[in-house]
Amino acid sequence: MFTTESTEGNQFWNETYFVPHFQPIVNAINRSISAYEVLGRQFNPEKNTYHSLGGLFHNRDQDPVPVYNIDRILREKAIQTLKESSLRTKLFFNMMPNFLSRVHHTDLFAENFHIIQLIEKYGIDRNQVVIEITEDEFDGSIERLIQIVQIFRDYGLKIAIDDLGTGFSNLERIGYLHPDIMKVDIRIMRESLNKNSFKQVLGAISEMSQKLGSQLLFEGIETEEEVNLALSMGANLLQGFYFSTPNPHFLNRNTFSDKMKTVLENFSQVRSNELREKGIREQKIIDQLQDLFYELSDAKEEDFPYRFGQILGSLPREILKVFVCDAEGYQITPTYDLDRMNGGYLERSRQIGNNYAWKPYFLKHKEESERFRKKWGVTYPLYDIGNQNQYVIFTFSLMAGKILVAQVSWSE
Repeated sequence: MFTTESTEGNQFWNETYFVPHFQPIVNAINRSISAYEVLGRQFNPEKNTYHSLGGLFHNRDQDPVPVYNIDRILREKAIQTLKESSLRTKLFFNMMPNFLSRVHHTDLFAENFHIIQLIEKYGIDRNQVVIEITEDEFDGSIERLIQIVQIFRDYGLKIAIDDLGTGFSNLERIGYLHPDIMKVDIRIMRESLNKNSFKQVLGAISEMSQKLGSQLLFEGIETEEEVNLALSMGANLLQGFYFSTPNPHFLNRNTFSDKMKTVLENFSQVRSNELREKGIREQKIIDQLQDLFYELSDAKEEDFPYRFGQILGSLPREILKVFVCDAEGYQITPTYDLDRMNGGYLERSRQIGNNYAWKPYFLKHKEESERFRKKWGVTYPLYDIGNQNQYVIFTFSLMAGKILVAQVSWSE
């Protein structure tokens, strides 16, 4: 809570009481502190304690003038601390779009932005500053925001988007701003440890960051389990109380090197075992399908659907759905759905003629079978909302260009 005076009436509104704190951001690649997020703290001289100013900066009802001044004080103190330290580290500065939009109406020139003025004043390397766009509700002009961000980028500053996974404007912001760094909100990460749907969303964010070329930063990490989740999603930047609380001084860049060495080695061993088990599981299904459908190699074209139906009873019980397509992706057999209540398979003849050539798994299978002579393919785990189960798609090359498509239960 922002304090303006004590119970005795003494004013705390003194710039010496506003002190930037720095929370380290650890790079998993070299196991060192590569950056710090700058956070606002107010010192209470009566209690000799600090408290967060987060509520002040995110309170829309707060008078913007003192907020603006306090923000400038904290920002300059942080830059000054960086200059005096002579460290080659980065600082992440939070900037809210609504705040930027209100302050900068028409003066959209680099020299008019306070952070750029400070970089010039203290001779800081531009590569050491990251602008972190916060706030999931933006009611200003998106065109002006894009212009402001482009000014920062043209000047040489990196752009990060904060609180990814919350609010409904994130995808729009990502599309417009194309950030250098994407920060994942801790809430969605914690939900991902228990709920499959959140884990899939997190996986989509991870894949999106890779396709955009953005670094992925997981913040709010408090346990080794959360570190492992972050690593499994491809995050190379890690931040949270698991490493350190924010403090007014920089740490030795190798403070967490030994800790990260142990974490990474444990993660590597566990992940290797998981991938090995996954490979064994996949190969078991592949071997069963290969042996089973070898019997169809001498089937005549007109007899194929009948012969295919005859071997359904021998399919592995993990197969939930199966059908066969021709080389162009047209379904040439009925779809056989596992009867979850009574066992056996239910025949869906009306689906003959459906086309799957546009499906990513089908296209990938065709390309790899032609290029590498590969007979089978497996997708990453998918989720069936209707049946509330996780599955993968196996594709398998049969004779005469035919391709088997099998949906296989894959609960982890």
